[in-house]
Amino acid sequence: MRLLASFVVIFGFLLSFSLEASIELQPHRAYYTVTMESRPDPRSTVTDARGTMLIEFDKVCDGWTVQQRSETRLYHNDGTVEHIRWGYVTYEAEDGSLFTFNTYRKTDDELVEDIRGRAEKKGDLIVVTYQKPEKKTLQLQESVLFPIQHIKSLLGAAQEGEQIFPRVVFDGSSNDGASEINTFIGAKKVMAGNPVSEAAHQFANQPFWPVRFAVYGPEKADYEPVYVTTQDLLPNGIIKQYVIDYGGTKLHGVLDRIELLRESGC
Repeated sequence: MRLLASFVVIFGFLLSFSLEASIELQPHRAYYTVTMESRPDPRSTVTDARGTMLIEFDKVCDGWTVQQRSETRLYHNDGTVEHIRWGYVTYEAEDGSLFTFNTYRKTDDELVEDIRGRAEKKGDLIVVTYQKPEKKTLQLQESVLFPIQHIKSLLGAAQEGEQIFPRVVFDGSSNDGASEINTFIGAKKVMAGNPVSEAAHQFANQPFWPVRFAVYGPEKADYEPVYVTTQDLLPNGIIKQYVIDYGGTKLHGVLDRIELLRESGC
């Protein structure tokens, strides 16, 4: 049984890379408004949330750079306000040979997380070298995907009509290694994701896939994911809107404005 499972995983991995050639991601800079999704959950002390998110995909001659920046204020039931800023900058080689990452998080102007390092493919392994928060080295299996590889493979699977897409991904956002991401891909559709601002950007009425990601830690000890996120994902990799569910708090991001970027010259 274990041999059969391994064969299926490896076959799916190889198939996903064969689909990548037909996927064209759109370099872009997207601006999102973030609010709390639905009413406050009684399990959480958070009563409201307000913020912004910036996501940038930029194509360079030999790979991709990705930047994400968010600023969120969480309003608690005791009257306090928690100010959270998060940043994420990566470079990923087109051939998957190199991935560099830098993640930080600040709470009320105090730096509480700073992760930096690089991951390189060496033979049949991926070697991850962390510079921060402490120097250490991890080894991952060659089948582990980097983020651009993952999104291209996911879009390829969506085009082929696949509904279940489980993969192990290393994105540099944790110092614990790779994460298991189980994805459900819904049927492609067109609908008003945010009727109030549908005219705000040129992709508002384009077809998209509703996708749901359940993200687990490096060692999946139980059935509860660390968090769950849903997205309205366009075929070019642009996210129309998203919801991140942390268990007690759900944050909803809606695309307000987008700038299309040209590929950088070599």
